[in-house]
Amino acid sequence: MARTLRLTDALAAAGAFAGPPPVPPPAGRFARPATPDDLLPALDALDGSVRAQVLDPLGRDVPMPALGRPRTLTLPAAGGVVAPARQADERTCGAAVLAMLALAGDPRRALELSRRPPGAAATFAAWQRALHDRATRGPGGARLWPAALGTPPWGAAAVARYGRVRYTHRVVGGRSAARVLVAAAESAAAGVPVPLYTGGDLAHGASTAVPRHVVLLTAVRGGVATIYEPSAARLHAVQLSGLVAAGGAGDGEPRLVAPALGGWPHVVWALLPRDARG
Repeated sequence: MARTLRLTDALAAAGAFAGPPPVPPPAGRFARPATPDDLLPALDALDGSVRAQVLDPLGRDVPMPALGRPRTLTLPAAGGVVAPARQADERTCGAAVLAMLALAGDPRRALELSRRPPGAAATFAAWQRALHDRATRGPGGARLWPAALGTPPWGAAAVARYGRVRYTHRVVGGRSAARVLVAAAESAAAGVPVPLYTGGDLAHGASTAVPRHVVLLTAVRGGVATIYEPSAARLHAVQLSGLVAAGGAGDGEPRLVAPALGGWPHVVWALLPRDARG
């Protein structure tokens, strides 16, 4: 057991960042933000494929990728421009996930991005850096977390938005790990995407036994989960059972979902929806 120990197992054992997960939202209640009426003329003027991306940036309205055969997730962009939804640098995986989460919850922002086809990637990268900066600062603007260490879960939870939905965070470790990931899966199945932090364990070195990467659980259907992985801008399909098992400290099945987790074998933290505000 010692060789697969993670920092998050110790945190969970101590009761830090733990506690019961929030109650998942009722199915469909926040599944898709309503499209404002004033956007309809502009949307009608778009090419059909671009309009579909504006209204569905995470590709949830089309068939899931086949298991083991991920597909590239691209940004909404007119003019035939193909811009993969890729993280800007090694620090912004969390910010890329936050950006795609917000984009999926805000048709107005997605439409605005689609109108900048030559600069869609640059706009997405700039947005990531702005979100990363916000997530590493406190309410007064003071830097509370070294920017070079990525986006901390508590900072990401404070910044995360999906339409009117706001988020909290829970560590994934110890005996509560499966419960947190089941709550994450229920939220995604209800239509609310869930950011997940991934990492390694002591078997891979002490520096990996901490949160190392961030992905986005976008949907769950029929026992299969789809996950946006920002370093390669890929949308993966994995067995939900394997994803839940990846919250544990054991070997075996969790490794089957590692490509969807950015190459890491474990899920170690989750951002869960806590409420919706007007």
